[in-house]
Amino acid sequence: MGLFLSIFGAFGVGGVIGVFVTQIMTNRREAANRRVAFKKQQLEQFYGPLLAAHKELRARSELRVKLQTALDDAHTEDMLRTGRERLEAASDPHISAITTNVQDENQTFREVLMPRYRQMIDTFRDKMWLAERETRPFFQQLIEFVDVWDKILADKLPRSAAVTINHTEKNLTPFYEHLEKIHDRLQSEVS
Repeated sequence: MGLFLSIFGAFGVGGVIGVFVTQIMTNRREAANRRVAFKKQQLEQFYGPLLAAHKELRARSELRVKLQTALDDAHTEDMLRTGRERLEAASDPHISAITTNVQDENQTFREVLMPRYRQMIDTFRDKMWLAERETRPFFQQLIEFVDVWDKILADKLPRSAAVTINHTEKNLTPFYEHLEKIHDRLQSEVS
């Protein structure tokens, strides 16, 4: 009690309250800094890489459609310009380009796109601790999408099975929209 009275007397009521308030403010600032640091980590190591992978996949898919449409349009235009008697001659040069493009896109799917999907799974698995609670259920959908395509590409499952189970990238649209929403929210909170 004597020690308390001597401390209290030395600092006075205002000094003790000042030290106490300073400590509370310091603790709050440190807690806020930790929250911002965690959100930044979520952005850099989880949401940012997943969103970037999605944007790359989408850009490549849109380019594929654009190229195929251009080839098909040129083919159709040449076929319409010639008469019935010259359809085969007008079609021959386009068939080669269309076939080459399809083969190239199949190779791109196997060698570029599928590895990117697998990287998304790796990021999800390795950085799950950074995922928001509402993000975690999408992991199963991503795994299912990749596993079915891996089986199809390895000829362990017929492509018709994908149609039967409604296997399409559109099933991942809610995940992609969620990624963008969470990414943008975290980015706003960090800045």
